[in-house]
Amino acid sequence: MIVVEDVSFSYHLPTGDEVPTLKGLSLEIGDSGSLAVIGPNGSGKSTLARCLNGLIVPRSGRVLVDGLDTADLENKWPVHQRAGMIFQNPDNQLVSTTVEREVAFGLENLGLPSPEIHDRVAWALSRFNLEKYRQYPPHRLSGGEKQRLAIAAVASMRPRYLVCDEPTSSLDPGDRRDILDLLLAIVEEYRLSVVFITQSPEEAVRMDRIALVVDGDVAAEGTPEEVYRETDRLAAHGLDAPLAKRLADALRTRGVAVPDGIVLPKPLVQWLTVRASESPRASESPRAPESPIAPEPPSVLESPGAPEPPSTPPIIAFERVCHTYSPGTSLEIPALRDVTTRVFPGECVALTGPNGSGKSTMIQHLNRLLKADSGTVRVEGADVTSPKTDLQKLRQKVGLVFQFPEAQLFEETVFDDVAFGPRQTGFAASEIPDLVNRALEQVGLDPGRFSHRHPLSLSGGEKRRAAIAGILAMEPSVLALDEPTSGLDPQSVRQVEAIFMACKAKGTTLFLITHDMDLIAHLADRILVMEDGGIAADTTPVRLFAREAGVDARQCGRPGAPGQPGRPGLCDLLAAACEAGIPVDPACFDLEEAADMIRACVFNGNGVNGNDHSSPGESHSC
Repeated sequence: MIVVEDVSFSYHLPTGDEVPTLKGLSLEIGDSGSLAVIGPNGSGKSTLARCLNGLIVPRSGRVLVDGLDTADLENKWPVHQRAGMIFQNPDNQLVSTTVEREVAFGLENLGLPSPEIHDRVAWALSRFNLEKYRQYPPHRLSGGEKQRLAIAAVASMRPRYLVCDEPTSSLDPGDRRDILDLLLAIVEEYRLSVVFITQSPEEAVRMDRIALVVDGDVAAEGTPEEVYRETDRLAAHGLDAPLAKRLADALRTRGVAVPDGIVLPKPLVQWLTVRASESPRASESPRAPESPIAPEPPSVLESPGAPEPPSTPPIIAFERVCHTYSPGTSLEIPALRDVTTRVFPGECVALTGPNGSGKSTMIQHLNRLLKADSGTVRVEGADVTSPKTDLQKLRQKVGLVFQFPEAQLFEETVFDDVAFGPRQTGFAASEIPDLVNRALEQVGLDPGRFSHRHPLSLSGGEKRRAAIAGILAMEPSVLALDEPTSGLDPQSVRQVEAIFMACKAKGTTLFLITHDMDLIAHLADRILVMEDGGIAADTTPVRLFAREAGVDARQCGRPGAPGQPGRPGLCDLLAAACEAGIPVDPACFDLEEAADMIRACVFNGNGVNGNDHSSPGESHSC
């Protein structure tokens, strides 16, 4: 058992100030089972995780791991053996030259016999789908592949406790579900205990218990049903309940008596199916949604559902672009294969697809961080591969936010980091403070609280917002973002989404890599689906999420399971309802509209409590 007793911790700033992070927090973690830790960005979750395995020692209070005090230097090694740590950014824990050596590294440090090390390495590479990368250097992997490697390396050591700090935040939808399934299976198989820090209520609800951490202390603890019952308290801290709970609540406001305690999609769909069979409509033959037949694969620029190209010239144009890492060596990795597409001024184009499909490689060609092996990349008509290209002007036009924001945070204070770009691109010194303060306010970081902070003292979500602020301060015409909502709490996601909406309204072109299908549904005009270094489809959110674009779930991030992940959770829930015989439209992105549609389809528009909240003339297409 891990016992956290009245723990407090503060970070020291270069200015001499302290930032209190944990404030008298107490918690008990059992020998087996799963605990989700949720809470807003900056609430102390990652600091708590580092306390649990002795990476940091509390300023006051104590942490006992199987009775061993983490503050005792003699206990460091046995504590680390018992409590394995998986970080949010895998680059923080990858140390070896090949994937195989990375998995073996921890096992060798445990002093295991060579045959057992061999068996465990083979097990980890197989279970985490890394066999084909056995001899690859870890730094050549995609962000999601690195995360799978980091998890595999720790899981192979089979510690008694797995402390996971948002380990799935950079994974595609299919990998997120696969990794979570695998972690929970390992916990069950080896009778481990897992502490799973997450911003996803859909992940948290799968754990045995949940601890809500707010402002450095535990604000609530209990089963998922108990913690998510208090939706007002969650909302006060900028957090969301699981989708099924929110939809159930929306139905209750419409007079539908959904039972309390429903927090997962399957029980909600089952209950609705039973009620639909009892409804007068049950005697009618429900019209199942049509299953469109996928057309013959079109050329990329003529993919089904793609909007008609505007008459204005494109702001970005890729023409048959190819890029290969380490060409001519045994580590050769073709990353882009004949990529051709155009992006027009003011568009928001989302780039999605499985981890390792070439998305990050593609956007790094926009400001020539990478140079095409063949083909051309044009920005505002200029060939960025030309030696005559003014890179300073190009990089002012095209602002790029990396997948891991700490890769671009390097100044001593947040203010100086945000100010760095404007200072290098010709803004007057008198303009800098206003540009910095405005950019910080745009991303929800109070200049009074954050300007003097060291960037690396921020939480993962705060670092991401600071990195976005540093790009916004330069007022680019193209904003390219690699997983901008990864690691953000729901309130911060909404803030970032509002920022992007405002950028679109001003005419900024957005090029957005994301696995957040809800963000795509709310923001994107077009979606480019990448697979194996090429563009598999160029379509619209509605057609993609309704599976009308000739694109299966494999291309959206999950092999072999069409119709499950790779689209917004609401679409998946509605698709499950369709499969159960409830004739709803699965291509619905708004929860309130979905509640109206379900009520109309299942209950003939009449609340089961006898309350009809329909407006005059209201109708629903079922």
